[in-house]
Amino acid sequence: MAIMTEEETSRVKRVNVYTNAMATMLVYTSFFAGTMLMPTLLRETLGEQTAFYSMAVHSLSAAISCPFSAFFIKHFGAKITLIVGSVCCVFFYLSMMVPNTIAIYLTQSVFGFGLALVRPASLKFLVRNSSPHSMGRDTGIHWGWFMSSMIWGNGIVCIFTRGEIDDNKRCAIYAVLGSLNLVSTVMFVLLRPQPASSNFDDERAPLLEGMKEDLNPRTFSALIKETFSLVVLRQTLWLLPSMLAAGFYFTMYCVEIPTMIGEHLALFGMIVGIGELIGSVVLGRLLTAFGYVLVTILSGALAIIALLLTYTSLHKNYDTIPETYSMAMLGAIALAYGVSDAGNNTALSTIIGRLFAERSEVIFCVLSCIINLAAMTWYFIYTVVNFETIITATGLTVFASMVGIFMVVRPK
Repeated sequence: MAIMTEEETSRVKRVNVYTNAMATMLVYTSFFAGTMLMPTLLRETLGEQTAFYSMAVHSLSAAISCPFSAFFIKHFGAKITLIVGSVCCVFFYLSMMVPNTIAIYLTQSVFGFGLALVRPASLKFLVRNSSPHSMGRDTGIHWGWFMSSMIWGNGIVCIFTRGEIDDNKRCAIYAVLGSLNLVSTVMFVLLRPQPASSNFDDERAPLLEGMKEDLNPRTFSALIKETFSLVVLRQTLWLLPSMLAAGFYFTMYCVEIPTMIGEHLALFGMIVGIGELIGSVVLGRLLTAFGYVLVTILSGALAIIALLLTYTSLHKNYDTIPETYSMAMLGAIALAYGVSDAGNNTALSTIIGRLFAERSEVIFCVLSCIINLAAMTWYFIYTVVNFETIITATGLTVFASMVGIFMVVRPK
C-alpha cells in the first residue's frame, strides 16, 4: 500500500469526519423520531406506560452493553462496530409496524445494544481522524450533523402525522425510519481505513497520572480493570455531572415535554434540532477561540433558562394537557434546550478526546453508560414524582456539570 502524503491523509480524515457524522445522523434521525412518536402511537393500543417502560428497557440494555462495546471496539475496530451496531437498530422499527408488548421490549433491548455500539464507536472514529487543533471544530461538525437528526426525523413525523395516524401511517413511518437506518449502514461500510497513528501522540495532555502508557488490555477482565482505573480518576469524576446532565436533557426534550404539547411534538423536536445545529457551530467555534469556560457558562445559563421557561409555561399535572400555550414561547424553549445541549456535549466530547486520546473509547462508553442510566432512572421517576422535583433535580445537575468542567480545565 502506497504511503499517503500529509495532504492526502488530511483529506481522508476530513472525509471520514463528515461521512461518520452523516451516517450517525441517519441512525439517530430514526431513533429520535421513533422515540418521540412512540408514546403517542401506543397510547390507544398498548398504553403510554408501555412506551415509557420499553424506553427504560432500551436504556438499561444500552447501559449494560457499554463495557462490551468498549471491548468490541478494541478488538474489531470502530468501523466494524459501527456497522454491527447500526444493523442491530433495524429490528425495533420492524416491531413497531405490528405492535406487540413482548416484541417491543425484546427489540428495544437489541436497539439499546446497537446504540451502545454506535455512539462510542462514532466518537472514537472522530478522535482517530482529528488533531488536537481540529478537535473542537470537528466535534462541533460531528455534533451538528448528529443532532440535525432531530430536524430530519421530526420533519418526517410532521409529514406523516397530518391528521389521524392509522395503522397504515404508522407502518409507513417506521418503514421510512428503518430504511434510513439501513442507508447509514451502507455509509459506515464506505468509511476509509483509519490513519495508522493518532494525531494526539505528540501533544497528549499529561492528565492520566499513574496510568501505564503501554496498557492495552486484550481480555474483557483487563478492560474492566482499565475502565475502573479511568473512572476513578479525578478528571473523570468531575465530568460525571456533565454526563448525567446529557441524559437528563435528552429525557426532558424527547420524552417529558412531548407529552405536554400533543400535536406540536414534531415541530418542537425540529426546533430543538435547529438549536442543536446552531449551538454546535457557534459554540464549537467559540470553544476553539476562547476555550471551555465561556462555552460552559453560556450553555449552562441557557439550560437554566430553558428549565425555568418549561416550568412557568408548560407546567402540568401528569393527567392533563394544557389547552393553550404560546407557540413563540415553545419555540424559545426548544431553541434554548438545543443550544445548551449542543454546548454541553461539544465541550464534554472535546475534553474527553483531548484528555484520554487513545483510551477515548473506554470513556465514551462510560459516557454512554451514564447517559443511559440517567435516562432509565428518569423514565421511572417521571411516573412517580411531581414536576417541580424534576425541574429542580435537573437544574442542580446542570449547575454541578458547570462546576465539574471548570475544575477539569482550570489551570493547575
